[in-house]
Amino acid sequence: MLKLRRLNMDTSWQLSWGQTNLLIDPWLIGTEIDGFSWFNEQWHTTAPKEMDTLGNYQAILISQPFSDHCHEETIEQLSEVPLLINPKSRKRLSKAFEGRLMLDLPLFSEQKWLSFGNLEITYLKSSKVLSAAFDAILIRKDKELLVYCPHGFEFTEAQIAALSAYETKALIAGFSLFKLPFFLGGVVNPGKPNALDIIKALNPQKVFHTHDENKGSKGIVKKIAKVAYLNELEMKKGLEEQFVFLGADYEWYSMV
Repeated sequence: MLKLRRLNMDTSWQLSWGQTNLLIDPWLIGTEIDGFSWFNEQWHTTAPKEMDTLGNYQAILISQPFSDHCHEETIEQLSEVPLLINPKSRKRLSKAFEGRLMLDLPLFSEQKWLSFGNLEITYLKSSKVLSAAFDAILIRKDKELLVYCPHGFEFTEAQIAALSAYETKALIAGFSLFKLPFFLGGVVNPGKPNALDIIKALNPQKVFHTHDENKGSKGIVKKIAKVAYLNELEMKKGLEEQFVFLGADYEWYSMV
C-alpha cells in the first residue's frame, strides 16, 4: 500500500510504501531565504505538521538544492537519519551537516537507481537551459512509480519512452504559476498546462497538487514575480477522479 500525506501546504511530504517511510523536502519551521533576505524571504501562512507527530521515518529525501526544499533548520531538528539527495544539494548539505550520511541519487538516464529499504529512487535532470532548472524525482516499487515534479517538468521523448515500462501510481506536481524576469530564472512554476502535459504523458492513477501555498514573503522577488494560485475546483477541472485534493488536515491518503 502507498500512503501519502502533506506536511505543509507548500511542498513537504511524507511517504510510506511497503516497509519504507520517507520525508520529502521537509520545511517545517522558520523561514526560507533565497540567497539574501532582501532578495527573497518566505514563510508559511498555514502552520505545517508538527515535527513530534511524524512518527518513524528511515530517511529524508531532498529533491532540489534550494532552501524551500533543502531546509537546513528543519533537517537539523529531525531525527539523524540518512539523507537521500539530489547531488546538486551535496555541497550545501555537507557544509551544514559534516559527517552526516548522505546518499546521492543517480541519474535515470544512466539507468541507475538508489536502493533504500524496499524502494528504488532516481532523478530526472531538467533539460531547461534558458530558465530555472528543476529536476524530477522517481520512486519505484517493483514496476510502480511515484513521480514528484514540484516545479513541473518538460519530458523528452526518450524519457517518456523509458517511463512507459512502468505504471505511474501517483504523480505529485505543481499547479501554480510563478514567473520571474528571464534574467532571474524565468518560469519557476509553469502552472496547470504543464501539469496536464505530464498527466497526458504518464497517465497516473492519482494526481496530487504541491508547491501551491500562497506564502508570506518580502524582498525583491515579491515585487516583480507574477504569481497565480489555483483553487481546488480550478485544479481539479478536467481531471475527474484522477485528482486528489489534500488540505491542511495533514491526514494520510492511502492507495491500494
